[in-house]
Amino acid sequence: MSDRSIRIVFAALMAAASAGVAQAQPVTSASIALHGTGPYHRLALPLAIYGRAAYGDLGDLRVHNAAGHAVPYAWLRNEASAPRTASQAVPIFALPGSAAPGDTALAFTVRPDGSLALDNKATAKPNDATQWLIDVSQVKGSLLQARFEIAPDARGLFAFRLEASEDLRQWRPVGGEEQLVRLAHGGQTIERMAVELGNLRTRFLRLRWSDPQQGAPLAKVEIDSVQEVEPAAPIEWSGALKPERCAEDYCDYLLPRGLPVQSLRIDLADINTLAQVGVSGLVDAAPASATPQQQFVPRNPLYALRHQQRRTTPLPTGPGEAPLLDTVVYRLAQAGGEARSPVLALDGAVYSRLRLRTSGPVSVLGATPPTIAVGATPRTLVFLAQGGAPFSLAWSAASDKGAVQGSVPGAPLALSTLIPGYVADKPVVADDASVTLPVAAVEAAVAAAALAPVPEAVPNDPSRKWWLWGALGVGLLLLAGMAWSLFASLRKDKAAND
Repeated sequence: MSDRSIRIVFAALMAAASAGVAQAQPVTSASIALHGTGPYHRLALPLAIYGRAAYGDLGDLRVHNAAGHAVPYAWLRNEASAPRTASQAVPIFALPGSAAPGDTALAFTVRPDGSLALDNKATAKPNDATQWLIDVSQVKGSLLQARFEIAPDARGLFAFRLEASEDLRQWRPVGGEEQLVRLAHGGQTIERMAVELGNLRTRFLRLRWSDPQQGAPLAKVEIDSVQEVEPAAPIEWSGALKPERCAEDYCDYLLPRGLPVQSLRIDLADINTLAQVGVSGLVDAAPASATPQQQFVPRNPLYALRHQQRRTTPLPTGPGEAPLLDTVVYRLAQAGGEARSPVLALDGAVYSRLRLRTSGPVSVLGATPPTIAVGATPRTLVFLAQGGAPFSLAWSAASDKGAVQGSVPGAPLALSTLIPGYVADKPVVADDASVTLPVAAVEAAVAAAALAPVPEAVPNDPSRKWWLWGALGVGLLLLAGMAWSLFASLRKDKAAND
């Protein structure tokens, strides 16, 4: 074989090795798309950024322009006025089943203050109503949740859908099918009389029973709301998380790194399952030499509202557990469909793991441990589009601790520094921007592995680890020997040809 052939083979081997190394390098930047002329732009960050950045507080994030220079930015809600929550009862009206969707407005007039007044007596009796009109026009701020009160003797599962409108003529859906639940099962009384509204802003709501024959007479509706200068971005959810390990009376779930969890959904695998659980947060001990990082201040008013209703006899906790709430989780078959426990509001702090502790053996959660999903509100930053586009979001690799110091150019500023004349009780005027993080094949494989079935725990055998390292070393030696044999053969062929 000629020298040129040898060089081609060697180059191919080197290219393959380089490709493998390049694939292993973490992605540390993503392009930003601008919407509007600026000069300020508002950017909601994908939750996946927490698992990529070097620090949980995202202090290593930078925004770069086309020349690669860092441009000034600030966290949007760090200095905004604290949210103010309120709860109030709102007017409700029972509507007959004969009322067509477009005829709702015919029975009402709008008062000067925006509230509703009945034009006639075309409303239905509570027991005969197939839909209900809820007047939220006098609620200030965005809607956190609706809390319902039904007739004391009503029992069962009552499925419904919510719609929102500004004028009683054009209606849009709010989420999917929801349920009011009042059941007695296994000596436990289960009530679910609240539904999250996700910071909705609207004037009117309409509740329509999924099965008109399976509705419940409403006695009262209360709305919990929040007034914020800067509204929160819509909540995002993780994928299904399987337990990392289960002990006799608890299961631990590894959370995405650095994620401030605000909501929790527990998905039971087995139907007709009900159990009392305590939810606790676990935090890994920080190394003594670690530099303290500024933590994101939790801003979850829904957690504060629900936390007041914690059980008076919480489940016991172990060392290192921060108790968050105690609740009853369930998945029950009913005539009107499946009754499932609702989404739980958490405090918005950062934990490495969540622990579900049971009252009794963990098998009360079913033969297969449940999966969970966690939700959080994305953090939002505002940056000045200084210099030429395109702009990009950059961060340090998650394994590159210590790469970013507090004095590095491009660190976040105070809003009052970024925006001259900024006032905390007024919203920031900024156009939108968006970013999509690239997904590498290696990361997709890791994510798939994270959701693989959890094997039963086995004793930790140190010799097994050394055996694996030994097998890896033998494999590398065999590969090196094959490469040496190939080049030796090529040299012999060359010498014979010469």
